[in-house]
Amino acid sequence: MGCAKKEQAGSDTLAASSTAARTDTTANKSLYDRLGGKAAITAVIDTFVAKVAADPRINKKFARSNIPRVKTELVDQVCAETGGPCAYTGRSMKETHRNMGVTEGEFNALVEDLTAALNVFKVPAREQNELLTALGSMKGDIVEVKSNATGTKLPATFKPAPPLTAIITKK
Repeated sequence: MGCAKKEQAGSDTLAASSTAARTDTTANKSLYDRLGGKAAITAVIDTFVAKVAADPRINKKFARSNIPRVKTELVDQVCAETGGPCAYTGRSMKETHRNMGVTEGEFNALVEDLTAALNVFKVPAREQNELLTALGSMKGDIVEVKSNATGTKLPATFKPAPPLTAIITKK
């Protein structure tokens, strides 16, 4: 084999092993790390909450919510669900959404808003799918009404969680 062919073969082997190493490294990283950590998750959640607030298909469901609390708990929940160092200490999804009357259509609209927020930050499809799968498992605890309707009013019987400051003050 000539010198040029040996160099080419060595270069091909190096490129292949480098690609394999990158793939192994990515495969071994948690979804939390692949999303970019807590700062990146916080940026996505901020954008997501703004999209939800502007979306008439679902914003009525958040009319009495404490938005800073919602953001904080969403960041902690996504961080924990994706293998990050955070602990989600909020109420269960079933308790949080009890008596909200969330429809399947509203749940789907929320997922669309989250996907749009992930797209703003160019989150790759693989990571989006993993995140949506993890969060999608909560659908049964959130949806109370089997309907494609959106924009439904928040029932008068719904009691939102208190602001985080109220909880901290009591302790």
